[in-house]
Amino acid sequence: MTRRELAGLGAVLLATGLRAEESDFPSRNIDFIITKAPGGGFDSLVRIVSPRIEKFLPRKVNVVPDNIPAGGGGKGISQLYRSRPDGYTIGVVDIPGSFILQAKQQAAGFDVNRLTWLCSLGEPEYMCIAVGANSPLKTFDDLKKVSNSRAVKFTSSGPEGTAYAATLIAAAIMGIRAQPITGYKGSGDYVLGAIRGDGDAVVAPLNSVRSLQKANSLRILASFEPRSSFRDAVDATALGKPELSHILMERLVAAPPGLPAGIKTILASALNKSMADPQAVNLAKKIDVDLVANSPEQAAMRIQQSAAFFDTWKKYFL
Repeated sequence: MTRRELAGLGAVLLATGLRAEESDFPSRNIDFIITKAPGGGFDSLVRIVSPRIEKFLPRKVNVVPDNIPAGGGGKGISQLYRSRPDGYTIGVVDIPGSFILQAKQQAAGFDVNRLTWLCSLGEPEYMCIAVGANSPLKTFDDLKKVSNSRAVKFTSSGPEGTAYAATLIAAAIMGIRAQPITGYKGSGDYVLGAIRGDGDAVVAPLNSVRSLQKANSLRILASFEPRSSFRDAVDATALGKPELSHILMERLVAAPPGLPAGIKTILASALNKSMADPQAVNLAKKIDVDLVANSPEQAAMRIQQSAAFFDTWKKYFL
């Protein structure tokens, strides 16, 4: 290409508002960081949508899932945050878990609020309180009675996890003395811990317990939904604690700070279409997650709302 042709190309790019690196995006594989261990809900959803994202990109490249669960997810978020803002690294971030990590680790190396938000990977998930099917606790009132004499033992994630914060915040709202039992690798492990009887109960996302409830492996005592989707479980409204419905787990997709607008538009569009793909929607339903197309603006609003709520209660988990 001659200098004149190059100059002409530059003029076209400027006129269309595109940088040179945006005009041929993507030209190589995209790394999709998963800040959780393989096998959980985060991992499953990324592996469901990744092949569909490839279908809706302007050029054929692979979107490669990359599990980086070390440091409670902190290593993966740090890697995402420090990557070049060129669109070739995106990641799914646990909210509010990432806020907890950032608050607990003064030298975390990332600022969640500065990430470039692309979408929410599934609808926000309500939490619930569940016990093993063989537990002597039959109702929420039974749980409250235990709290009158001693702390209720809740199996949970580590202190950097959403379940840990949800447990302590929910207990504070409901006036329950709580003793988290940690050391589990993921939601599946700490839920199974409650079924085994490692603790009295568990606070977990609904999608982590719904199939086990259907299989009669555990019993849901309270749902934090405004209206419970479980016949025998009290809900936030019945408990007179509407704040419980604000304890949500979010899976938000982000890119590094400073992502160019053109590349952001391409990625957000591909993600949006992938979540409307019928096959992806059906596969997600099998793990009790509703995929709904949404925008970067909606994702950013959810971040603001979640940050504000958990900032109010952070004294209970810091």
